[in-house]
Amino acid sequence: MAVVTGLTNLRATVTLDQVRAFARRGELVVPCGVTVQKPQLDTEAKCVPADQIAALLRKRPQRVALLPPGLVEPATKVLSIAGKGPFGMFGPDLFGDAKSRALDYPLQATAQPGAGLEASWAAYDPSEIWTLTNLGSLCADRGGATQAVARGKGWGWVFGGGTARYATPAVVDPPNREPYRAVQPIDTGRQGTFAQVIKRSDVAIADHECPVIAKEDWSPQLGRTLVFSVPEAVLPHWRDTLGLDLVYLAANHMSDKGVAGIRSTLRLMDEYKLPRTGLGRDLDEALEPAYAEAAGLKIGFVAFNDVGGVVAAAPQTAGVPWITEKNIRTGVRRARDGGADLVICNPQWWGGAEYHDDLWPLQEKQLGWFEKAGCDHVIGSGTHVAGPLLLRPHRDEGVSVTLVSPGNHYFGQGWWQETQEGVILDLTFRGTRLVNVRMRPTVMINEARPALLDPAGDGRYVLQRVLNYSELRYDR
Repeated sequence: MAVVTGLTNLRATVTLDQVRAFARRGELVVPCGVTVQKPQLDTEAKCVPADQIAALLRKRPQRVALLPPGLVEPATKVLSIAGKGPFGMFGPDLFGDAKSRALDYPLQATAQPGAGLEASWAAYDPSEIWTLTNLGSLCADRGGATQAVARGKGWGWVFGGGTARYATPAVVDPPNREPYRAVQPIDTGRQGTFAQVIKRSDVAIADHECPVIAKEDWSPQLGRTLVFSVPEAVLPHWRDTLGLDLVYLAANHMSDKGVAGIRSTLRLMDEYKLPRTGLGRDLDEALEPAYAEAAGLKIGFVAFNDVGGVVAAAPQTAGVPWITEKNIRTGVRRARDGGADLVICNPQWWGGAEYHDDLWPLQEKQLGWFEKAGCDHVIGSGTHVAGPLLLRPHRDEGVSVTLVSPGNHYFGQGWWQETQEGVILDLTFRGTRLVNVRMRPTVMINEARPALLDPAGDGRYVLQRVLNYSELRYDR
């Protein structure tokens, strides 16, 4: 049995003692027709038909329920059983990463004779389950380069973040005007935990928005200009520390170092064996999808941009593919022709301006293009603030997810709370069907080193902000 709650509940994990306590108080929602064998529960609460639990949690998202695994869907959020990681992370989880799925699961139940439960409700095949994790911008110039190079901490420090808390309370919606409100994150240790979240995922992807330059040709800009680049020294950290499976590159700073910078980026990423999409020596290459594999499936990714400042790729021009109906159709069709069972589109988009928490009309129009072209899900970037999250009926069945932006991770902007914070998007699929959505809150330390926040603690500010501006439609 999966332990689930409402999607807007900030709780992320649960202990078995807490499950027992919920049951004793009559607060645990238990499906009718099942007998919980492990752990033993003492509850007199009225049962709820299993196929009605998701609807109950939509109305009362703070409740906690037991749910047959075949009924898990995005309207519910799976709670992992608390483990030894920070904030209870990395414990047994039927719908978590591969290591969590492999742990002994301590909550078991059987169907009562004659209960009439459908066999599909109890169906659970771990070989069909896989996770996808998405990270915000990897452009670690400015704050990252200052700490790694000018202050001698090294790139291992930048990519070795753990956990953090805030020195003083923050707010959910800091005003977007001077004087800007910022947070003061305090490093609380657990070095490497941030990267572990990414690396444990079955498929890990990230946005990157500036050129990658050979070590002998690179120097940090140290916050003096708005022209960005990173050295090839970051690539082993992307590949080995974070465990990224691919990177999408359609972004507005990609031509900051001219055509030479574009060529350098492509050459170095290929040398370090990091699949990429969204940038090319011409439009044909820029539209070429990147692929990852999980659970016997091939997942295709295509990336596009509509933010000024970068050269638009053309038949004989290096750059990034623009967000146009034609380019989207071409990229998605190529991914399908390349054998993709699932296609995820990755736009960098503003909708007209940076730093907004909601979906703007132009982005809504572009979402229509993505859906019409056949994108299964949309994971965006570019506004430098997290959110919003959109759940909408998929064109065929189930639910499609859009995250407009995950916020900043390695793109140092310490002047405002919203640009300091971000979310790691964590999706779980059963085959090609999305079944679970989680967001893990983060903050940058010294405008350089992302660290995890407690979802029920200081992470609540960014999570609640994302949810405040989100649109959660599960039904047609």
